[in-house]
Amino acid sequence: MRRLLHTPFAALALFAAAVFSQTAPDALLHSGLTEPENHTITVERLMLYHDSGEYEREIREVANAARDYLESRFKNVRKDEKLAAVFDIDETSLSNWAAMQDCGFCSYNIQVKYPIDHDPAITPVLELFDYAKERGIAVFFVTGRPETQRQLTVDNLHEVGYSGWTDLYMQPVPPTGTVKPPAHVFKPQNRQAITDKGYRIVLNIGDQASDLSGCCAERVFKLPNPFYLLD
Repeated sequence: MRRLLHTPFAALALFAAAVFSQTAPDALLHSGLTEPENHTITVERLMLYHDSGEYEREIREVANAARDYLESRFKNVRKDEKLAAVFDIDETSLSNWAAMQDCGFCSYNIQVKYPIDHDPAITPVLELFDYAKERGIAVFFVTGRPETQRQLTVDNLHEVGYSGWTDLYMQPVPPTGTVKPPAHVFKPQNRQAITDKGYRIVLNIGDQASDLSGCCAERVFKLPNPFYLLD
């Protein structure tokens, strides 16, 4: 991981206050506004959240709640009943932690700088995936990864233990000169396509609010992710 310069917090605060008082416009000084948390401190807090085990504990808590829901509601799925569960991929089924840690939680281009073909599984979610399959529930992946990464993604999922899914929905490469739609637009469209095939989506799990908004799932489960935000 790239190391960041560490300055004692008290000294840093005094230094920042002194510089700010000499350079900031009077209007800002008296506006009641405060500086956002220093990036170095934010990175340290994110690292502590991950390394303390709290992140993993919260993931398992959500995954266990999803499993309990499936166990209580769908103990015996009829063969003629087309039930489905939808899983996001990044920070849901697979972890990009190594890349995020390496660049200090920057806005990185994961397609160019960081390989995505060896991301580890997020174990509680893999267990939930297998449990849904055992219950006779068809499992779908719906991801914001572009279609150009399909083979890398399929190979990575297989490598870490995901198998037997029904379909993988990826974001088509937009036509030249057009902007790709945000997740909160295209992911509901993907779920609608699943329901149009006669499935009833009983569970949808992801790490972003945009993974879960819109149609068509009966229950949604939100995993923690303070590391980045997608719309």
